[in-house]
Amino acid sequence: MWLGKGKHFLSFPVRSGELINYVGFVPADAEMKESWSAPGDPDVLSREFDGWDPRIGMLLSEVDKTFRWALYDREPLPIWTRGRLTLLGDAAHPMLPHLGQGANQSIEDGMALATILARATRANVPAALLAYERLRRERVAAVQRGARENGMRYDSSYADLGVRDAEISAHAAFRRRLYDHDVVPEAQAAAISLG
Repeated sequence: MWLGKGKHFLSFPVRSGELINYVGFVPADAEMKESWSAPGDPDVLSREFDGWDPRIGMLLSEVDKTFRWALYDREPLPIWTRGRLTLLGDAAHPMLPHLGQGANQSIEDGMALATILARATRANVPAALLAYERLRRERVAAVQRGARENGMRYDSSYADLGVRDAEISAHAAFRRRLYDHDVVPEAQAAAISLG
């Protein structure tokens, strides 16, 4: 990952190292349509990172097709559950990608929901869904805040980059708690409390 003023670049191997995935995060002047497949211009992306590490230039010189998508920062819905219907994942709490946690939090939601519903009866399903929402709300809000804050770090939104670097180092403890979290015991306790 390369960090710079107002933008950053991330790359990593995929498909057992056969391919390199990359993302260039840059500010946009124009409002963008929400899309995962809007075409981009490889030359425009390459110019955004002129003068950066030559490895970025080498990687981008191999690119012949790019996609553009905007990042929209949204608050979680105030209510996820109504009666016998509930939401999970991005439908309830969309996340910026700066912690790589959108899919992970959806999986945690699914595990919590399945664990709680496994002990629910037909009569207490609405209460079980509310218990799931209560269980997940605080954690996903903390992860959303962490993703926002990390995006600011990555885009070097600091007068003193030493402060940014210290925060990135200190952020390791947050990441450990993030990655070591096991939602199942909490969900089991929430299910038991339903009676």
